[in-house]
Amino acid sequence: MKKIIALCLLWQTTVFAAEFEGVAPLGLDGLAAARSLAIQDALENAALFNGAKVQSQAIKKGTQWGETTQITGTAQGDYQLLREWQSNGFLHVVVDVAAPTPKVENPQSAGLAKVTAACDRGAYRRKVLISHFWIEHPAQTQDLDRFPDGIQIEMVRRLHDSEQFLPQRSPGVAVFDLQPQMFDPLLQPERVREMARLYSTQFIVAGIVRDTSFSGERYTVVNGNEIRNGERKAVANLPILNFMQVGVKAVPAERRFDMDLFVFDGVSGALVNRHRIAGKARGDVVQSLSAGLGTLGFSETDYGRLVNEKLQEATQVVSQDLNCIPFTATITRVEKNSVYIDAGYTSNVRPGDTFKVFKVSALAMPIDSASFFPSKRLGMPEEMLGTYTVTQVQPLFSLGTVSGVRVEPGDYVRYVGQER
Repeated sequence: MKKIIALCLLWQTTVFAAEFEGVAPLGLDGLAAARSLAIQDALENAALFNGAKVQSQAIKKGTQWGETTQITGTAQGDYQLLREWQSNGFLHVVVDVAAPTPKVENPQSAGLAKVTAACDRGAYRRKVLISHFWIEHPAQTQDLDRFPDGIQIEMVRRLHDSEQFLPQRSPGVAVFDLQPQMFDPLLQPERVREMARLYSTQFIVAGIVRDTSFSGERYTVVNGNEIRNGERKAVANLPILNFMQVGVKAVPAERRFDMDLFVFDGVSGALVNRHRIAGKARGDVVQSLSAGLGTLGFSETDYGRLVNEKLQEATQVVSQDLNCIPFTATITRVEKNSVYIDAGYTSNVRPGDTFKVFKVSALAMPIDSASFFPSKRLGMPEEMLGTYTVTQVQPLFSLGTVSGVRVEPGDYVRYVGQER
């Protein structure tokens, strides 16, 4: 039996400037660390005062109850520290919080608005690893300086700008190998899971650049020896033209960018989706080695505009694939009643949030697909244990408690949204 109860509260719709107090313990990290935590506490109080939204779901499985809760405050503007004092081992601060300025929507994330509205992911930012992108024909990319690294860096930047993910990359480390005799890579779910554990991430994105070849020719006058890869120069047999090094240069007229994109779930190791992203540019398609992917010089060329457009398309399909998969974090340490997870303020986790706890048993067998191929495994069965409640939050981790059950490092906490 599964029962979900949702509660949504919203008050104080008018946002205005005011003074708010925050408190933090004076620990071994010193006054500066305590001041930062106290200011963060004051800003949280301001966010809740100016408007708060509480979402809670209670889930019953047999005789066990689990609950997930998220408390979201109104975004705040700039603040000014007015005064601070110490009392009984605590640092108190008072800050003046200005009303927030209207948020200007990021044009790169505007196209994701329809996608993000479809599922309740709790506004948590999920961790994504961009692994190495293979180049199927390296000889085609001689004019594309460090192209695989550039794709990774641009994917990280665009996913971060979408405000849905916390992306990182693994330079030179791939989640699968490209076999010379085979078109498709050999997928290994256990390798995906191990890489996700190694980089402490929930999802992994990988890819293969299939084609960056030239086609066609166009002609232009050239002075000197400025010949790049894929170009050739013809000089008339006249002494004056030979002396001035004036001639006609044949340059490629078109160039392709074809890429296969793979999206994996790091918890189960399963392939979530696969996409072909392709296009052709016409015009200025030969690149200078001094203008790599991500630079202004690259973006100003016709081929650079095509690549940027296709990487933005890749960002959108990744968001579509992962939008309805709930936020998951890993339990990294257990000390008596204190349980640490690898997600904090940067993931939008806040004190008072609650998550369900799941465990993958060491004796659990993978769930096979109908084909029974190891590369097509669907994931690992999980057992729901109880509820995790967040009590303290740091930028990259959180501290909380689990009631009534025993947990271990490697177990998961997960936010479950409203049932559709």
